[in-house]
Amino acid sequence: MSRYYFICNPASKSGHGIEIWKQVETYLKKNKIDYDVMFSKEIGHITKLVYKLTSAHTNSSEPVNVIILGGDGSLDEALQGIASFKKTNLGYIPTGSGNDFARAFAYSDDPIESLKNILSVSEAKIVDLGKLEYFNTTADRAIPAIKEIPSTHYFDVSCGIGFDAAICAEILHSRAKEFLNKIGLGKLVYVLVALKLIFSDRQPDISLTLDDDEELKLKKLRFVVGMNTCYEGGGFKFAPSAVPDDGFLDICAVNNISALHALSIIPKATKGKHIKSKKVHLYHVKNFEVKSDTPMWVHTDGEVFTKSSHIRVSVEPAKLRLLM
Repeated sequence: MSRYYFICNPASKSGHGIEIWKQVETYLKKNKIDYDVMFSKEIGHITKLVYKLTSAHTNSSEPVNVIILGGDGSLDEALQGIASFKKTNLGYIPTGSGNDFARAFAYSDDPIESLKNILSVSEAKIVDLGKLEYFNTTADRAIPAIKEIPSTHYFDVSCGIGFDAAICAEILHSRAKEFLNKIGLGKLVYVLVALKLIFSDRQPDISLTLDDDEELKLKKLRFVVGMNTCYEGGGFKFAPSAVPDDGFLDICAVNNISALHALSIIPKATKGKHIKSKKVHLYHVKNFEVKSDTPMWVHTDGEVFTKSSHIRVSVEPAKLRLLM
């Protein structure tokens, strides 16, 4: 019988993560499933737990089954800790507020249904991952407690630089987010921050290089995002054609656009209809590079650590083994 190792973020779902875990645990005990559970205590703890667990199984004959109970950020942390992707099966029970990864893969809102799907898998689904490389960072830290920024970072949903990352950075320090999440209006804080930044955010000129070949000069950049799946930002379909197992990333770049024009097309992105605007540029690539004279916030799966003026983003084909 397979053994399953659960890592639960009790703070997910505005503190209701532990309650969801109790539902999952009841099912596991009732059905006599062999399992262990660990609970994260702070930012970065999931990465440490996953590394300790997976590094102990790198020489095992079978992959270790690691199940994350949390949001997109918890899943992102887990990716950074995997010691051997070939020897790790990753399961996911979404309990976050954005849940873009779950949205892309049509996960159930019912944690027990997600659990049943994990337990019934006979063969893991193989999907791509994205990889961010920083070539230049600043002393700016979205999370002051993180003193050292790794030079590379995996992502399963998206990686962006500019406006979308600036929103994520500002929300980290928003006192309103937790309150609004508790009353079911968590997305409102994103709207409020976006409205503020759309009129005040800096728009530098950048160089965008596609597949180590074509170099584009983009004036007054709003943002560039590389998508492994089609959604980010809690349901914005920035790359309608993106799929996570084709060996490519889909880029959505927006530049040289007024605040009012941006306000008119952003709501359309929930349906993927923003792509009709001439200010929106889509590319299908294996890698891309962004250079700017002005450092900008960078995010991976909505998680922001630092600003950078030079990043490289690439796809890692068939990298992740999913229990789904």
